[in-house]
Amino acid sequence: MDHTTLHPSCAHLGHLVDLHLWRGAPKNFDEDRPIQMLVNHGFVVGFCPDRLQPAWSAYRVAHADDDVDYDRPHVYYEDLRLPDAQRIGRKTFGKIGDVQLHVGHMTPNEVVNRQYGRLAQMETFFMSNMSPQYGSLNLGVWSKLEKAIREIEDVDKSDHVWAIVGPVFGAEPNSISRGDGKHLPIPDAYFCVIVDPHRWPWDKFSVVDIDCFLIPQDAPAGTDPTDYLCDLDEVELATNLEFFPGWGRDAAIASRDGEVPLSAHALGARDRRSGSRLMRILESKKGEASPAELAPTPPAASVAEVERLIEDLRGRVASLLVQGRELSEEEHRNVRDWNQVIAWLMRSLGILQPAPPPSTPTAPTSLITYKIEADREGRLKQGARTACNFWNRFVSPSESIVIRLGLFTQAGTTIARAYRPYTRGGTKYGRVEFNTTFLERFSEVEIAGTIVHEIGHSLGIGFGSWNDLFDPTTGRFHDEATDQLAALREMVVELDGGPGTELSHWDEDQFGRELMTGYQNHGEHVLPVTVDLMELLGHTVLEELPEPTDLGELLTSASSMVFTRHGDAMDLDVDYFEETELFETIPHVPNKS
Repeated sequence: MDHTTLHPSCAHLGHLVDLHLWRGAPKNFDEDRPIQMLVNHGFVVGFCPDRLQPAWSAYRVAHADDDVDYDRPHVYYEDLRLPDAQRIGRKTFGKIGDVQLHVGHMTPNEVVNRQYGRLAQMETFFMSNMSPQYGSLNLGVWSKLEKAIREIEDVDKSDHVWAIVGPVFGAEPNSISRGDGKHLPIPDAYFCVIVDPHRWPWDKFSVVDIDCFLIPQDAPAGTDPTDYLCDLDEVELATNLEFFPGWGRDAAIASRDGEVPLSAHALGARDRRSGSRLMRILESKKGEASPAELAPTPPAASVAEVERLIEDLRGRVASLLVQGRELSEEEHRNVRDWNQVIAWLMRSLGILQPAPPPSTPTAPTSLITYKIEADREGRLKQGARTACNFWNRFVSPSESIVIRLGLFTQAGTTIARAYRPYTRGGTKYGRVEFNTTFLERFSEVEIAGTIVHEIGHSLGIGFGSWNDLFDPTTGRFHDEATDQLAALREMVVELDGGPGTELSHWDEDQFGRELMTGYQNHGEHVLPVTVDLMELLGHTVLEELPEPTDLGELLTSASSMVFTRHGDAMDLDVDYFEETELFETIPHVPNKS
């Protein structure tokens, strides 16, 4: 259900919505955060009263550098169309900690004033168009992206481009007070979606290029927008919006590079190859300094200081995880936040001390990705993305894996059913159907955990060389296997449960809450041996798990990862299908202690 409405005060301007939005406003699935469209003369804002800022802002532009340029207004304006409870005042946003916050225009001033005039320009200074944006981002890579969009020119047989931008929030964002009990949440990142038509009539996906970006608030000023390319799928997952609703995305299309298989997963990523007007501008400007880079900056922290901070935070995380008890909600939140900071510091360390280039080119590694056949409001898609991020973090598979996901409906305790994997052209395919009964009531972690389990089978648990590692009469691992991986001495393979469960999982009685047992339980965890085992199955382990770790914690981390290998994923034939026999049904154990 779409939770977007036209603000009553804008009914007389409703006819402008389709001028500024290609194929209509994004569909909003979040019933807890409804969106009201505020229509202005040069742009449209999807305002979120709950967050007191835009969920998105949309405009249309063509070569705005060549038109009239009015001076920038000196003040911000209250949007009097909003009730008092939704207005945040005209003051700037100040700081949070030591971070300077800018009043970040979502639809920028310059791109509108050069096309639509002074009144439209002043409307971009409504606070309903603003979001608290890190100053380093606003003057850095975001400024580079806005400038490139402004320089897009109309060309023969093309038209203006459409832009949609907006904030992306974490689960528990920081906030700043705006008085009267109003608190403005601070986004973790910002998205930008650009639609570039290249053949009339531009009424379908096959005649446009789509470029998508997800840029974190802490993006270093020296980076380029092209460092943050993503696909439309990722933007939709991050925002809980569906862009261009009602337009099919599963047919093969003709692009400038010939026929390309089109899916929600591919939109945006494919267009990097097609050379949209924006991408050509960005490529030509790579390396140019942003305003933030030209400004004097304080000395950077030393490598040793950053390394000490990382070790200190890792120690804090470890001190909580080794306590042998269930963590409180606050402790879970601390672990998540500390891990996020560690990730930021690791990226900073790479900037301070960049790794030397490899002496010889390295071949690209395989990866794990997915294909959605059917879904309910994007829940399966989000779980698939998180599950693939989980395994891609720990393992480089010996061959790429595509997990195909669909639906079925059935009463009872069966969560999902999986079919025997099959291989074609160096790619392994797994197929899973999720019971809609559980899909609609399961949490994101439970959905993703089910898919993670099935990818584990596609990686070889239950098949092929796995069967040579243990004695099928005792479930104990052979000496040859334990010599290679000592942790297998403590492990026992399931001998009960019937076909699909026996001989293909860890023993339920001894390891009932582990990810790779034959039954799904509440509060599951992952043993280090489950990751280390992948070496014996022919894969490369990229990161070891130091100790038994809560699955929910790992999946929370995986859900925030940004997938950057869209080009590799597009080279896979994700649509190839073979009918194979049922391998496993996954039962739910709701109250197992």
